[in-house]
Amino acid sequence: MSSTVALVIIYNHRYDKNIDILESIYANRFSNIFHIVPFYDGDKKNVIPVYENSFYFQGYLVQAFSRYFRKEFEHYFFVADDMMINPLINENSYKAQLKINAQESYFPEIVSLHNLPYKWRRTQDAVEYNPKLQGVESSKEMPSYQEAELLFSKLGFEVKPLLYKDVYSAKKKIVYELSKLKGANSVAEIVRLLIKHFKGVFKKQYCTLNYPLVGGYSDIFVVSANCIHKFMHYCGVFAATELFVELAIPTALVLATSDIRTESEVALKGKAMWTEEDYKIIAPYNNNLAALTENFPKEHLYLHPIKLSKWQTAL
Repeated sequence: MSSTVALVIIYNHRYDKNIDILESIYANRFSNIFHIVPFYDGDKKNVIPVYENSFYFQGYLVQAFSRYFRKEFEHYFFVADDMMINPLINENSYKAQLKINAQESYFPEIVSLHNLPYKWRRTQDAVEYNPKLQGVESSKEMPSYQEAELLFSKLGFEVKPLLYKDVYSAKKKIVYELSKLKGANSVAEIVRLLIKHFKGVFKKQYCTLNYPLVGGYSDIFVVSANCIHKFMHYCGVFAATELFVELAIPTALVLATSDIRTESEVALKGKAMWTEEDYKIIAPYNNNLAALTENFPKEHLYLHPIKLSKWQTAL
């Protein structure tokens, strides 16, 4: 079997019981498996403890990096612990299935925030992100705003203002703007400031980003060795400055490399299950993991989320 790829399984929270189950699922498909588990204190050699907020799990990857880095690896294949990957995917087939070569990375979809066809609540995190967070000296660790824009343009991404209405509901807008009021020492002064402030606020049509950002579903992605160090560095800065993970990881990858393949270029499509209708796809398996593994939907790259605690997991 090939040894040019590391499968790195990311646990948002500590689910030690899933470690052996996932080992049994992937052991015959990947020779190099690593588990990144918050607060792990066990003795399994390939399980790496991390200490970070799951909202910024890009920090998990960085903290654990020295433990799973190998010079011989061409790729690092990251996947969430509650995701089932199509059994067609293994260390010998992943490049062909994802249409990547040794220099290319894979990310399901990367989106510009200003022209999303739907309302995404994480655009508020993007607008409120402060790259100059107090206590973090990060300005020299990242490309400048203008440099980041140029790197974005290589992949066809633009950085434009976002419509206020696409970022804030009326209630959220008021709460956010109130949080910025300073210097009021009396009720009368508060009222005066509110009137002055909100006259300006409600005339605004757009809000701008403090740093160029893109977004994307970050529970499965593959990073090439030729950009892994730069990617990790940017992930670390974004973790330290508390940028939400589904903004941080795709942005870090875009800044680190222009060689990215996406789901639109491959045959297998991911299936994220968020609604009752979505979950009908797994109803025929009766929560039997062996049945799912043996008869995985051929057209899908992955199914997510699969909560293993609800499944019969003996394979």
